[in-house]
Amino acid sequence: MNLRLFIFRPAVMIAGMAVDISTIANVATAITVLTGVIFGWVEVRHLRREREERAAFELLHTMLTSEWLRSAVWIDTLPDNIAPEILEADARMLDAAHSIGLILEAVGYAVYARIVPLAMVDDMMGGIVRVTWRKMERYVMHDRARSGSQKGWEWFQWLYIQLERHSRSKTSLRLGAFDVFRDWKP
Repeated sequence: MNLRLFIFRPAVMIAGMAVDISTIANVATAITVLTGVIFGWVEVRHLRREREERAAFELLHTMLTSEWLRSAVWIDTLPDNIAPEILEADARMLDAAHSIGLILEAVGYAVYARIVPLAMVDDMMGGIVRVTWRKMERYVMHDRARSGSQKGWEWFQWLYIQLERHSRSKTSLRLGAFDVFRDWKP
């Protein structure tokens, strides 16, 4: 056995084989880096889920104001595609329409900016978005024509379109959560 080789190339015997300490150090470094990447990935997923939960809470907070609830009830009583003149003739109805529409504008932009997932909005308020658009579409188009700008109600309309295009919700305007999730267990 060459003693000089042993002195300059330290090795460890593993399963009857001589392995360089530098090889062991490289493997340990690789394992450490891999562990760090996995930990980072898990943390990013956790933070994303936490952000979605906060967004859901804020969405609920928006919907549970007395103004939102009153406005939603008023809007629900409107006929579909109400004539703009009829809506504008009733200050209370017009105020309710603006209140709901402006909140849905903010929700639409929050979905676009990926602050709130579209699926969450669909599950929590997809019905009110669809019903409100169905009732207010004619008014929105009239309002845009009058102002000469396509900016009015843009995110509300965008939200409605995205919900129609990408809906994966199990519920709909014809099938409520009480039926879809009848067998739900805590």
